[in-house]
Amino acid sequence: MNSRLIFILSFIFVAFGLFTVMQNVNARAEANAKKQVQAQVEEKKEVKYALWRSRQDLARGEVVTQNKLERVVLSELDANTLGVNSDIDVGLVQDSRVNHNISVGEYVFPEMFTSPDQAGYLDLLASEGKILYPLPISTINLINNYIRPGDLVDIVSVSSPSTNLADTNVKISRFEGIQAKSLKKNVKVLAIEQAPLTEEEASNRSSSSQISARVSASGSAKTTVVIEIEPEFVSRLTLAQRTTHLEIYRSQDGKEIPAANMNDVLNNYHGIRELRGAESNLTNVEIN
Repeated sequence: MNSRLIFILSFIFVAFGLFTVMQNVNARAEANAKKQVQAQVEEKKEVKYALWRSRQDLARGEVVTQNKLERVVLSELDANTLGVNSDIDVGLVQDSRVNHNISVGEYVFPEMFTSPDQAGYLDLLASEGKILYPLPISTINLINNYIRPGDLVDIVSVSSPSTNLADTNVKISRFEGIQAKSLKKNVKVLAIEQAPLTEEEASNRSSSSQISARVSASGSAKTTVVIEIEPEFVSRLTLAQRTTHLEIYRSQDGKEIPAANMNDVLNNYHGIRELRGAESNLTNVEIN
């Protein structure tokens, strides 16, 4: 009887111990599961923002593209320290330029860049110590899209001591002293007016090739080109603009457009002098 009682009591104690152990194991497992779920919920609630920073040093006026920047994801706290509470879109477009010097690793924002259609863009193109000058030039020998902003050009002037050639419709009746020469070399173009094509030009382009010459036409005989020049050259260029016929051509490294006069064009050109008393007259045939 005593042995039976001892066996029953032992069984009860063992069963109770096992039950207690199982309860503890289940409680721990449940607590771990709750912790994992809570951690996942907190992780999902964590807010992050996308920003951009420079991969390299960027100089004022430099063209910037997205390959010069890198995308960075920051936590809400880190982003807030930079004054950011949303994703940043720098809004780059073709030929966007840097407003001021930016160091490598510096975070960048939309206000640090200027696009071609925004005010102040031309200021970013101009070199230090030079000024912008709007130069109307003849389109007779200008090819569409051949000269673009950023290119270097030579300014060529055709002058006559007896005729003002600034007017594209002027007729030259005296050849004496007419010459063409390079007025200024390696002038940087900052902007060029792209006047709309006439119906005839558009038709010629579509039927012939992708390159079409600009022809002199009513209302579009001149194109305004914004260039940068030294202040000391302004007066000379202003005078040339009002007295000579001006054209521009893309500069060639190490080469200069040579000067020419009528003898270089007409080998048999000689002024015929008619002596009438004390006067000497030079006769010429009128050309357009």
